[in-house]
Amino acid sequence: MLLALKPAGNINPMISKKELRHLYGRDAAISRKGRFVLVHLDGPSDAVVRARTRTFQPNEFFHKDCPVCQTQREVGIFVFDALYEVQDLDDPE
Repeated sequence: MLLALKPAGNINPMISKKELRHLYGRDAAISRKGRFVLVHLDGPSDAVVRARTRTFQPNEFFHKDCPVCQTQREVGIFVFDALYEVQDLDDPE
């Protein structure tokens, strides 16, 4: 008997907005870049969400030597929360 297995690289084929709202709450800002879903839990402005989405580079967020990071990369969801700090993205220029 042969079993057909789903490839591990496609664990989460584009989760729906309804599922994301259920997981992260109605106040979460959600954006997408390529196959990645970016969940913003820190209450950013629309400009910050746009800047984060535009500048999101998976290799900067999912480190090769981090097993947890690699699992997150496979799932395709990155969460920005109150602990996430970078330069002021309100003025990306």
